[in-house]
Amino acid sequence: MGWSTSTPPRMGVAALDDVVAATPAAPNKKNQRAPATPTGSSGRFHRLEVLGAGTFGVVYRARDRRTGEIVAMKCLRASDGGDVRRYLSDFASEVSALEACSGHPSIVQPRASGRLGSEAFLAMEFVGPTLRHVMKHVRFGRRHTELEVRLLMRQLCAGVRRMNRLGLMHRDLKPENVLVDGHGNLKICDLGLSCSMADGPPYSNPVGTRGYRAPELLLGCTDYDEHVDSWALGVMMAELLAGKHPFHGRSDAEHHSEILGLLGTADIKEWSGYDGRRLPGGCQPGSFLRNKFPSPAEARIKGPPTLSEAGFEVLSGLLRCNPEKRLTAEQALKHRWFKVANPRTTRS
Repeated sequence: MGWSTSTPPRMGVAALDDVVAATPAAPNKKNQRAPATPTGSSGRFHRLEVLGAGTFGVVYRARDRRTGEIVAMKCLRASDGGDVRRYLSDFASEVSALEACSGHPSIVQPRASGRLGSEAFLAMEFVGPTLRHVMKHVRFGRRHTELEVRLLMRQLCAGVRRMNRLGLMHRDLKPENVLVDGHGNLKICDLGLSCSMADGPPYSNPVGTRGYRAPELLLGCTDYDEHVDSWALGVMMAELLAGKHPFHGRSDAEHHSEILGLLGTADIKEWSGYDGRRLPGGCQPGSFLRNKFPSPAEARIKGPPTLSEAGFEVLSGLLRCNPEKRLTAEQALKHRWFKVANPRTTRS
């Protein structure tokens, strides 16, 4: 993420260093460090502790003097320079997107934004650790059950559906950009790379984090749509079920080869945007995804994670290499898998 963390001694369930993972990406700057001690501020927010620092700003835990609420406060230094202007633009995009999504329970809520002297700031509800932190340091890589995954995916899909209905693409969905509150509820955060579809393509590419980039992004597509968010949802669903990421490519080419090695080449070749360019060698036409997530009746003891037929229909629908046949978040939520044994409901 480009932020160096400074972890306070008091962490608890709301792991403070994880809030830093919910900030826009920024390049590291050598010899730049966050202040070692909490910093007070005049006005509405009192800064308590430094959570992390990047090239252009700092993230604090702060208290709202008006309400007493603890918030995460992201501050960017508004100095000159091309990179600064770019990050300020991303910052403004995040503020705009969060305000548009305000009120949705599966998206982090903004509290205030504006300027403090030479700094632009965004105050948000203080939620808790990232989903990545929970997966790695609370569950220690243990798999989630299908019921748990259904509950989590319903919240994620509902949050993405809200964004997509507003004409927004998140474009950087991953466990690091999902926060977990004290009740186990999820909230999507870090909307700094979000993009409005109102003006149409071309859109920037590359964008987002390689492990969650859709095949069309890896092929250089710039006229993509909200289906790139659907792909990221599918990767996270597979990761929750398996307890590990399904792909480990260290370059775009290697990552693309792993995707096609698992899902086959037939699907991407049916995409109208595929121009016949060379695909990685050694990949079969058909998909092997079901072998990785067999039905309970076919699973062996201590074998791969099991997944019901309905659950597999959602997973395979999100992980379609052909974006034209990939489920959207809205379509996924209408699937029968989400209608069974799901005590939670989430607003759209």
